[in-house]
Amino acid sequence: MNMKRICFFCVLFAVCLSFNSCNDEWKNELYQNYASFKAILNSEGVSDIYIRYNPEGDASYRLPVLISGSQKQQSNLKIKVGVDNDTLAILNQEKYFDRSDLYFRQLPEQFFSFESDVCPIAAGQNSGIFPINFNLTGLDLVDDWVLPLQIIAAPSYVNNEYLGRDKALLNINLFNDYSGIYSATALLVYFKGSNRNPITADIRRAKVVDENSVFIYAGTISERDMNRKLYKIIIRFEPGTELDDENNTITGPVTLIPGDEENRINLNTTGDCTYEIKKVSDVKKPYLLHYYVTIKLNYDYDDITSNPEKAITYSAKGTLTMERQINTLIPDEDQAIQW
Repeated sequence: MNMKRICFFCVLFAVCLSFNSCNDEWKNELYQNYASFKAILNSEGVSDIYIRYNPEGDASYRLPVLISGSQKQQSNLKIKVGVDNDTLAILNQEKYFDRSDLYFRQLPEQFFSFESDVCPIAAGQNSGIFPINFNLTGLDLVDDWVLPLQIIAAPSYVNNEYLGRDKALLNINLFNDYSGIYSATALLVYFKGSNRNPITADIRRAKVVDENSVFIYAGTISERDMNRKLYKIIIRFEPGTELDDENNTITGPVTLIPGDEENRINLNTTGDCTYEIKKVSDVKKPYLLHYYVTIKLNYDYDDITSNPEKAITYSAKGTLTMERQINTLIPDEDQAIQW
């Protein structure tokens, strides 16, 4: 065997050893086992969760807890979870400065509880579920409420501090059959006594009051208005009539109630206020259901804060329309709705 051939076989042998060595590396853990929440942040820096309003008060949310790595866990882990009393205050300061009326509010303890302060992750698994129980009766959604959680450090795991993934700022979004974002371009707001140059808003966000009621803000009052609570209008959906049509249409009246007990904005209904609900199956995707709610409104109200010395009366006339797209193949309602 000549020298060239001997050199060739030596090189080939070395490559094979290297290849086997590289393959063996996959048998070991390649990454650090970090503990994280699965709580994706929205543009506001919090994680939206959606909870169906329950007239009896009780509701729950299952928060995923993850362990990173290329291999399955070899031992049982107990990930300790607690309330984070610091991060929300920092976020508020950075985002809103001195606009304390816009701050995210930390959810008070009477509105939630934990079955345990530990999330178990069994050997052979890389995730677990941390259940949270809520009782949100009486929670006023004029403010945005957040439950801030954190993974408590322990010797058996390492917190994933990258981008704060060991924290979860759970932004509470209650929903019922009527809550959501409505198109408001067809709701025309005039100076009282005029029918020219109407003011409109692009959207109105209807938030939950109870099982059959939502609230909006009067006219075009912004959700960021410092005095927005004065302009709260509760819309109560009264029992309706189901029509005999292919869309299972339901129609009925709504009652408008001032959110301010003193009714300082002089909310006054000036005509019929009604609703219509339709459920339409998608033509191309039969599993997708389009759920439409249309509210017809007629009311007057006073703007008492733009000029505190003289109230300005407005008339609002027209409709609000909301569409929900619901994937009927997904059993969990909060996940089936395409928010």
